[in-house]
Amino acid sequence: MTHLSRRTFMCTSLAGMAAAIATPGFAAGSLDFGKGTLIALSDGTLTVPNQMWTGASEAEQADLGAAVVIGANVFLVRQEGRLILIDGGAGDGAFVTQRFDDLGRLPAALADAGIKPSDITDIVITHMHIDHSGGLISNGKPAFENATIHMDQAEWGFWTREGFADQAPEALRPMVIEIQAIANIIKDQVETHDGTKDFGNGLRAIQTYGHTPGHNSFELDLGDEKLLIMGDIVVSDHIHFQNPDVGWALDGIPDAAIATRRTILGRAADEGLVIAGSHLTAPGLGRVTRNGDAFEFKAL
Repeated sequence: MTHLSRRTFMCTSLAGMAAAIATPGFAAGSLDFGKGTLIALSDGTLTVPNQMWTGASEAEQADLGAAVVIGANVFLVRQEGRLILIDGGAGDGAFVTQRFDDLGRLPAALADAGIKPSDITDIVITHMHIDHSGGLISNGKPAFENATIHMDQAEWGFWTREGFADQAPEALRPMVIEIQAIANIIKDQVETHDGTKDFGNGLRAIQTYGHTPGHNSFELDLGDEKLLIMGDIVVSDHIHFQNPDVGWALDGIPDAAIATRRTILGRAADEGLVIAGSHLTAPGLGRVTRNGDAFEFKAL
């Protein structure tokens, strides 16, 4: 983990939504396609200092503002008798509740959509950071008792390895301890894969390592086009499109994270993909176009 162990975790506006573009079937945070529906759910927002964007210029940091609000989106795929959740939300554990006032809203969002936790059949995990995995448990028990939890084997192995909490820097140790406690509770539900798993019905995993050693994105076949659920390749629509080379303080392997960001955004732009981002302004759905050596995001 070398790089991650040297990162300092710093937890101590919103950019305007871009002009909407036409996409058949898109309305009110959902996207209907031939094989089902994608629903964007909000788990709240995170407020973080602008220093989290490492390598940003003084002008870029000034443009961000001292405190930056980013989205916390969770996506649900409903198709052919399956309810597939992309990540588990932040939950209400101590690490989240002590640092973020507006996180952990996924249970309410699911209830508003008429979905019970027991209805979820599958959960596919982009990565194990607490804002993506904390909601997998509730009151010390699995929150989605009927779901199979799918995760890249490299990601699972990285976070569950013995002695990791003792090796982690002091600022990161509380998060690592909480993630390992979550992993111990859900371990019987977890099925690992190699980062290229085909989940059926047009959903498959893609290896997008860098943010974490086993970070995955997910491609969803919409019939006439494809959607890419990016996870944390891009952390907000404030800066990473305009300058993909700006880092993020929690990127475990910074150079790989930048390379992955450029590759994925380039593909999204060149192939006209719909993208879904965990930390874009809600509902986090849009398209990417090239702008010289950088990119622009246009929200749906």
